[in-house]
Order: sequence, then structure tokens, then C-alpha cells
Amino acid sequence: MKKTDWTDRMLAALVELYPVETTAYTAAVLNLSESTVKQKARELGLVKMAKSRWMERADYIRNHFQECSFSEIGKALGITRMSVGRIAAALGLKRSSEEKHLISSRIRTQMVKRERRRIVFGLEPITGIRVISNRAKVRVRSNMKSNGYIISEEHNVIYYTGTTERRERLESRGIRLGLHILPFPEDCSAFSSNIILQQPCSTDR
Repeated sequence: MKKTDWTDRMLAALVELYPVETTAYTAAVLNLSESTVKQKARELGLVKMAKSRWMERADYIRNHFQECSFSEIGKALGITRMSVGRIAAALGLKRSSEEKHLISSRIRTQMVKRERRRIVFGLEPITGIRVISNRAKVRVRSNMKSNGYIISEEHNVIYYTGTTERRERLESRGIRLGLHILPFPEDCSAFSSNIILQQPCSTDR
């Protein structure tokens, strides 16, 4: 019988799948016979997970299936999204089109927020999602906010007050990027609906 050359990738898959998946499924993934898979599992001391653990995972999946993606559930349980899908299928769980849309929308919103935070801190994006058109302007606005300037809801308008420690170089950079740096109007009530009074804070708010 031909000896199987186990690669690191195959061994990692065996360690991950064998305890929680059926032997037939694990063998199919590895493109090996079930007997070969069982023999190697014995050599590595791998055993099937107790049914009670499977039930715990099944219960978690059932409770979070309508709100969380397979990847999110898998991360919480320490298993692959494929394993989550198999357990969900065994439980007969299905999502409506609306539920799928809500999950996708929420995940995209989270990704956009995460990308915006990276841009504010001057980091390169990790996805291909386009979240803003002018990264430099976003960073300048964030820096000005953290230095006590008041950011208008009209994002190209920024105000300073008598107590603001003005930063000439930062203001010049903002003006070059199209920002309007203005003194805060004395009649605040006339502008209350258009101004966000923001104290210096973390940029991920």
C-alpha cells in the first residue's frame, strides 16, 4: 500500500477537523481513505469530541444564527466557518433574504468604521472598501478636533474660540485642503443646529 506523505497543511487540517467532523468528511477534505485518516489520528492521539461539546456548539449556533455570520460564530467557537455551516445544516437552520441582508449590512458598516479609524491614524487600509475620498482632509479634521477646534456638521467648516490654542501650521494645511477656519460665532443659538460642540477626544468615536 502506498505510503501517505503528510504535509504540514494536511496535518493541521486533520487536527482541526477530526475531533469535530465525521471521519468521512475529514477524509474527503484530505482526499484520503477513512482508514488512513483514522490511523493517522490514532498516531497523533486525536479523539472524537464528546457529543455534549457538539451540543454546546449547536446551541450557540442556534442562538446566534439569525444575527451573526458564520465567520463570527466560528471565531467565537474556535472552529471554521465550514464547520459552522455543517452544524447549522444538521440543525436545519436557514436564513431569510432579509436576515442575510441585515448581517451583510452590519458587517460592512463595521468594516467601514474600522477602515476610517485606520485612515485617521495614518494607517494603510486592509480592505478594498472605499470609505472616504480625501484621507488627508480627514486626518487634518481629526487633529484639529483633538486640539480643541469645533467641527461643524458642514464638514469643510471648522471653528476656533477664544480659548482654542491655535495651530498655524495645522490650519494652513487644512486651508490648502479646502477647509474653512472661522472664529466661532458669538450668537451660538443661531448656529446650534449646524454645529457639533466636540471636546478633544479619541478619534475612534
